[in-house]
Amino acid sequence: MSFKSYFERVFKNLTALENKMQTGFRFSQSEINEIISSAKKENLPFFETLARMPELTMFDVGYLMSSVNLTIEKIEILKKASSLYKEEEFKAQGQTFSDFVFRVGANIDNLNMENLEVFKDLVQCKNELYDFTRALQNPIKYKHSKKKELGFAFQNVFVE
Repeated sequence: MSFKSYFERVFKNLTALENKMQTGFRFSQSEINEIISSAKKENLPFFETLARMPELTMFDVGYLMSSVNLTIEKIEILKKASSLYKEEEFKAQGQTFSDFVFRVGANIDNLNMENLEVFKDLVQCKNELYDFTRALQNPIKYKHSKKKELGFAFQNVFVE
């Protein structure tokens, strides 16, 4: 390695470190650039809010910035939905937090603070559905109280 290339490499690494320090985010400058380059222009004001949510990965933030039309209300719904995610409850179905974020993103136009519990119940079902529009438009119809009733496998039991 020549003397010149050594100093160029050191300078490049110092610049990258300085950029990372200036942003104050947990993402590197190249990750931030990648997210911003694929983001919708109207979602750019929400980048800092999403980046400061510790549970969201770079991939999750990139998906939300590029695929969802964000508003302040939707950010609040996302925060509340993120607080509902409990790994031990979803782990049995093999669902990760990123799966949960994708489902929130797919249904965010139909979500509000009142139907988040119904949404959580729907997501916990082992299925491949991502769009719960019909259930979220009328959550009372799909939410049933859990009743414990005894049932028998046979209608009639004959004893000899």
